[in-house]
Formats: sequence, C-alpha cells, structure tokens
Amino acid sequence: MGGGRQAWCPRCDELRAARPRTACPVCGRQLLAVPPARPGQPRPGPVDRAARRLRTLRPAAVPVGVALLVLAVVASAFAAGRLTRTTPSTPAAAPTTTVAEFLDEGPETGRRDFGWEARASGLTVRLRSLTVGTGFTRLELHVDGVRRGLEVSALQRLRIRDAAGKDLLAGGELATIGTAASQPAAGGVDTEVILDRPIDLQAVAAVELGGLTIADEVDETLRGTLVDGELRRRAEGGFNDTVWLDQRRSCPGCRLRVRCEDCDTIQITGEAYRRGRVLIALEAVGPVEQSALNAGRRRVVVTDEAGTSELPAWIDGSEGTAVISIAAGLLATILPDDPDDRAPMAFHVLVESFAEQVIRGGWSIRQAGG
Repeated sequence: MGGGRQAWCPRCDELRAARPRTACPVCGRQLLAVPPARPGQPRPGPVDRAARRLRTLRPAAVPVGVALLVLAVVASAFAAGRLTRTTPSTPAAAPTTTVAEFLDEGPETGRRDFGWEARASGLTVRLRSLTVGTGFTRLELHVDGVRRGLEVSALQRLRIRDAAGKDLLAGGELATIGTAASQPAAGGVDTEVILDRPIDLQAVAAVELGGLTIADEVDETLRGTLVDGELRRRAEGGFNDTVWLDQRRSCPGCRLRVRCEDCDTIQITGEAYRRGRVLIALEAVGPVEQSALNAGRRRVVVTDEAGTSELPAWIDGSEGTAVISIAAGLLATILPDDPDDRAPMAFHVLVESFAEQVIRGGWSIRQAGG
C-alpha cells in the first residue's frame, strides 16, 4: 500500500486524507508526506478491539448491548483524541515500507528527459523525466495499459542505478513509495513521485520497478432513519445550543435504523444513538485494501434523503474495521420540517475511498540497447 494517500498539514498539525503537495482542505497550506512509521504493528486501538468484540458477540447480541458497546468504544476514542474529521488513524507501515519525506520543494536545479520504457504484466512504463532541486528529486512516469478511471497510487520496489549497477538512492531499494500525483493521459496514466534528496541526473542508467499499486474509486451508501421527538422540536426553533444533547442520559422514544442495501465491500456490524451522536460500526467484506474502508483517501459525507445538503462526519479505525460518528444536532438542521415530532428523520451516509491492488511486474527501464 502506498504512503501517498495521507499527508500532514504543518499549519494545522493534522493528518489529511489527501496527497502530499496538494492544498490542505482546511487552511490551504501545502501538505507534506507522512514520515516513515517505526517498524512493527501497533497494538489494536479501541475501535479495532471493539469491532472484533462486535463480530464475536453479533450472533447473540441484542440491540441494546451492541449500542452500548459501540458507545463505549467511541467514547474511549474521543477521550484518547483519536477521532479525526474524515481522516483515518495513521496505520503503522510494514517493516519493509519506505515513504519519502520531503519539505516544501525548493528551486529546480536540473532536468533530464528520457523517453525510455519497459513492458511487463500487460503494462508499459515509460520514464518521462527526472527533475532535481534543492532537497528533492521528481520522477515522472507514464503508464500505458491502465484502464480508464484508475490511478497509480504507489510504486513498489523502486531502484535507480548508474551504468555500473550502483544504486543512486540512499539505502538502495524503496520498498513502497506513494505517488504525489496521478492523472489520466493519452492511453494511460501520468504519475510522479517525490524523493527526499537530489540524485545525479547524468549518472542515471536504469530505473527498476517491482510493482505498481493501481487504485480505483469505490463508494458505498448507507441509508438511515432517526426518531427523536425532542430533537425535532428543538430544531424547528432554529436552536444553536446542543449541550443538552451531550448531557441527555436517556431517550426512551428514540430509534435508529441503518441499512446498507447494495454494499459490496463493507457491512454494518452495529449501530447506536447515545448522547447526541449517531454511531455506526462497519467492517470490510474481503481485503480491506479493496474496500471502502481502505485508508486511501477515505472520507464520509452525510446528506439528507434528496442528497442536496451535506454534513461532515467522523470516521476512525483500521485493519478492516471502523466506526462512523455523526452529530445528531447537525443532522437535524438539514432535514425537512414535519408536524409529527415522531416522524423518522431520513439520511444517507456515503463512504468512499480508493480500492488498491498491486500488479507485480519487473520493469527495468533503460535506454534501448543499453
């Protein structure tokens, strides 16, 4: 999996589900690559542990038990400060994974155009150019044969060698490096990666790739209804104070229903409505990297039934499980008025990400006859 699907905003000091070098959606500052994580996997967090408990207890669970379990998990996640707006928890990188770390690019000091190419696994990879600057190297590639609508999200086992076979990258092979840009082009995809130091352009004799991570947008829609008479009555008056929602300990007549009718990559494992929040526990169906819970550019959007109004939501989790949290006070503001306080408030939740698949190859890109 590539490292280019999360980036850090130095101004907000927050991780964003976006590519490095794009603008922060909050402050507009250019996002930076996420530094390599320390080797090894972290202990499962509260959301991951709870999702596993949900799967274990699901056959015997009753709605109240599931609701309380999800509530406890999200409450602990809030206490630990782990929930982030539309941005997943940062997964620890595998021990063999390297993601280039770079600061704002300095001025360019050199460029070399190539046009070399190699073919493997039905894909042709062409080395377009290398650009160096103060503290960085930009590698630009064109990949032919990628189906329309797909992107290249990472390069696998990248090496750059000179004519004598010596590695020009510090440390030799980069196990995985996320792309900084990927966009459709004639016959395929143009993509680029940013390395964290300049290399000797004139010494480059070969660029080798062991694989490409191909990404395809995937989205799933959840449909829900919420019955909360007190919330609807207060919302009709245009209230701004939602503290009472956080402090309300019970809501005897409240009911939450969430379903996923045509979901292919995720399923609902629990739902709850407590202290002014709609909580939905999800798990991936099949490999998480090919589901809407994949960390690649994952986001959640809540809309009214017509899809005309949007609200932000929170999502947290990794390893194939996640919990979505929606503020009911905001939800009530986008729903149509109804004289019946007990009328269900209908809403949709869009979960979208990029499903990723690694194509193994063996592209040795060098000058023809070289």
